[in-house]
Amino acid sequence: MRNEKSSEKNRPIRENIRKIVDGKRKNLPQDYREKSSRIIAEQFLKTDYYASSKNILIYYPIKVEVDTKLIINKALKDKKNIILPRVHNDKLKLFFVEDPSSQLEKGSYGIMEPIINLCKPAKIHDADLVVIPGVSFDKDLNRLGYGGGYYDKILENLPKRTKKIALCFNIQLVSKIPAMDHDVRADILITEARTYHPGQSTGFLNA
Repeated sequence: MRNEKSSEKNRPIRENIRKIVDGKRKNLPQDYREKSSRIIAEQFLKTDYYASSKNILIYYPIKVEVDTKLIINKALKDKKNIILPRVHNDKLKLFFVEDPSSQLEKGSYGIMEPIINLCKPAKIHDADLVVIPGVSFDKDLNRLGYGGGYYDKILENLPKRTKKIALCFNIQLVSKIPAMDHDVRADILITEARTYHPGQSTGFLNA
């Protein structure tokens, strides 16, 4: 386990990566973002992980993220179950969503979240596939989140059998993210350029 001094030393480095990468992502042209999101979604839907899944925990996108709505809508058409998170009392609560058009409302941080009284509660153990968000990822598929720690708290309880897939644009990749004790790595990472497995460094940049 890393000591607290090491973790504190890494915080400024992580914040700098978060600031730089988030700035690059915000500057992506909208047409590039839309085209790349379609490519990423198509690659995700071709994976064996998706084919064998039944209950998919995924996040609803904010404007600068990969558009996961493409995956959500296709999964529902394929008769899979979609689980979306809602921030409640500084924790993520999970819910099954059958109709995003009527069961979501704008919640914390302006993100569309499940309406509690319209959705069936879910548990982290229900998910057999998880799509994890992140600001940046490195060659070992370490994840740099948004700083709130919401996903870290639920992912630590994820069954080992459950696969974790990260989706991001190529400009979000960096060569090294100083990992923290609570960090959870992705099993695979999909960008518009290619699909990565741990240790594949080609295409990763210095922030």
